[in-house]
Formats: sequence, structure tokens, C-alpha cells
Amino acid sequence: MTVIRKRPGISTEEFRRFMETEYGPVYAGLPQVKEYVQYYLSDLAQDGAEDPIDAIVKISFESEATMREALATEEYRRAHELRKAYMRDTSIGIHSAVLEQQVQLV
Repeated sequence: MTVIRKRPGISTEEFRRFMETEYGPVYAGLPQVKEYVQYYLSDLAQDGAEDPIDAIVKISFESEATMREALATEEYRRAHELRKAYMRDTSIGIHSAVLEQQVQLV
């Protein structure tokens, strides 16, 4: 899962268009990707302590090995370059994490 914050000056509409028509399709097209889902968020309350999160992306692979294989492709490197214009740098803008445990209560 990756938490994403857009760059200042990029509108929400422009960011979502980029994600849906340029960035996401690159990942979705990788043969190693089992599932690719984009979630767009709007904060219900904002106290200014942190910038809002604009999106969360869920990418699933069959295994860690297939994930590493996907990340080594030219297509991934191309998507990585594309995102520089739209997403903030470092973990402030792009924070990836690996799911360790899922607990579904309902």
C-alpha cells in the first residue's frame, strides 16, 4: 500500500487525471501485478498539523519475488519518472508499506 500526497500547485482534478490515465495504467499493465486499486480521499476534518492524503494505492503481487521483478522493469522506472511532476518527494509524498496483517471484523 502506498500513501500519496500531490505536489502543491497541482489541482485535485489534474492529479486524479494523471493517476487514472497515465500512472495507474503503467502499473496495471505489468504482468506481475495481481491487483491495482486507487483510492482517492477527502479529509473530513483538518487541523493543519499535516497535509491531507490525496490517495492510497493498493498493489498486490503473488509473491515478494514477483514484486521485485516488477520493480526492476523499464515500465516501473518510467512510471517512477512520471510521478515526479505530480507527487511530493520522500515519504511525505510517497510512503510505501507492506501489509503485515489484515484483520477483517465485519
